[in-house]
Amino acid sequence: FGDISPSRGEIPALARRAAVLAKADLTTEVVGEFPELQGAMGRKYALLQGEHPSVATAIEEHYKPQGPSDRVPTDPVSVAVALADKLDTLVGFWAIDEKPTGSKDPYALRRAALGVVRILVENRVRLALTSLFDRAYQMANYLASGRPFSADLLAFFHDRLKVYLRDQGARYDLIDAVLSAGSRPISPLEGEMSAKPTE
Repeated sequence: FGDISPSRGEIPALARRAAVLAKADLTTEVVGEFPELQGAMGRKYALLQGEHPSVATAIEEHYKPQGPSDRVPTDPVSVAVALADKLDTLVGFWAIDEKPTGSKDPYALRRAALGVVRILVENRVRLALTSLFDRAYQMANYLASGRPFSADLLAFFHDRLKVYLRDQGARYDLIDAVLSAGSRPISPLEGEMSAKPTE
């Protein structure tokens, strides 16, 4: 698999390339007529163009997971682009104070956050989420909002993590103890590892 799997040093450049091309297929007539093919067509176009297989895979898989039963990406390039896409979306909506309320979630932000949680946990990736929130905010230059929101967004991730862990059979009291409102900021993976029931 040497010609297919990227080396560790190649991953950042391949992830940047995949991010540039990730939404390009949305402008095509095929995806315009069949929206369910977004990503899949992008992958095919990328391969025909001679892009690295990991770039092509990331174009298709950066949307994943699209539901609780959908698999998460595992290729390092796909993982990086999927996380960046979802975190950028969430930070953008938090920056304009557009959050899910009650049963209303028109932009599927809960699904995006749960997708981040699942990608981190199932790939055993550790990230400092709050620093990523701040970096995404600065890179997007959201000048209209001066409100700090990292703590609120992290709390939203905690809620999604609780849902995930409960679905995995973790004990309610242990989850609440680890992810209490007053707990120190922790990454979803740290919380998952702490709250998981012992065998």
